[in-house]
Amino acid sequence: MKLLTKNTLILLFVALVVFSVGGFIFYTQLKNIMNEEAIEALYAKKHEVEQYVSENHKLPESVSFEELLNFTESQAPIKECLSDQLIYIQTEEEELPYKQLRFNLQFEGKNYICTISSSLLEADDLIETIFKSFAIIIILLIVVFITINFLFSKVIWKSFFKTLKQINDYEIEKHQVLAIDKNSTKEFQQLNEAIVKMTQKISNDFNNLKSFTENASHELQTPLAIIKNKTEVLLQTEGLTDEHAIQIIEINQTASRLSKLNQTLLLMSKIENNQFSIIETLNFTDIVTNKLKQFEDLIEMKQIRVISSLANLQVNIHPMLADMIVSNLLSNAIKYTAEKGEIQLVLSSEGFKVSNQGKALKAGADKLFARFYKENEDATSTGLGLALVKQIAIINKHSLNYDYINNYHVFCYSF
Repeated sequence: MKLLTKNTLILLFVALVVFSVGGFIFYTQLKNIMNEEAIEALYAKKHEVEQYVSENHKLPESVSFEELLNFTESQAPIKECLSDQLIYIQTEEEELPYKQLRFNLQFEGKNYICTISSSLLEADDLIETIFKSFAIIIILLIVVFITINFLFSKVIWKSFFKTLKQINDYEIEKHQVLAIDKNSTKEFQQLNEAIVKMTQKISNDFNNLKSFTENASHELQTPLAIIKNKTEVLLQTEGLTDEHAIQIIEINQTASRLSKLNQTLLLMSKIENNQFSIIETLNFTDIVTNKLKQFEDLIEMKQIRVISSLANLQVNIHPMLADMIVSNLLSNAIKYTAEKGEIQLVLSSEGFKVSNQGKALKAGADKLFARFYKENEDATSTGLGLALVKQIAIINKHSLNYDYINNYHVFCYSF
């Protein structure tokens, strides 16, 4: 839900509560006033009745249905009382509300119960009319309030949404400088200034980190290359014992693995920094076919049977990233397929699917794409191959999924 909608709903709710409470108080006060006026009118009429009997020596009669008089002879005086009654009026053919006063009246030496009934119909009609008017005013106020609030807020928040669009379009690798217009609203101006400072700092940190990663990787490659060359020279030294040769070979293998790890981490860093932003339309079928030829010797050595179904597929992607996807998925399948096993390759409009025979995973599938995770303790593996493919999928807004079906590990890369 948008902030503007939330703000409008909250204000509308508050307005409704205020109007409801105010309306209830207004109704109560108005009802009390009308009730007090009706009681005052009854007592005034009582005084008129007593005066009329005293002056004319007879009992008065009702003038209209709005004011009824009734006299009933009584054996003993009664206590004066007020009450609300519904009285059926023949001329109106319905029961109408009345405020009723009953009191004792002496006439010609007898006690009479005098009942004066004053109609409340006019008062109720007046209250109903006032409340209808009040309701119409409330509805109009709410409609006007929502309309003005929406239009006014839309103007105020225009600069905010403009700033938000600039942030969404911001690409750090392009070294963009945000040019945010000044705003008359103090809070938005402070926000804009903070965003500009933040993006400048992010850009500087990005450039520093990028330079550090590239320099560190480059500087590491040189000593690693020297170590490898030195170990190769030592292996050719005369009189070298078997024990020393084994240790030198281990040093050489460790240096090779470290060099490979360094290159892979640098590659992942470049992918995360979106340095492979140039996109070309490639024939993915040719890439898969060429990679199969490169892995041909390894496939024959393990006597693996490869079943492939490769449709002609054009993909928009950086050439090096496409090569990494196929290379890592194929090498992973070959590595974890037993001798005389089977690998199935399917290339279609749905994506590139690689399936290889093998036992179920020791750990959960969620760990499969984690960095440095290795299903076995293979010293030559860096544990970054699948993590690299997953990162490529994320950067290019593709998807990489894994499933284990009928003793087959199935990896599906969807474009």
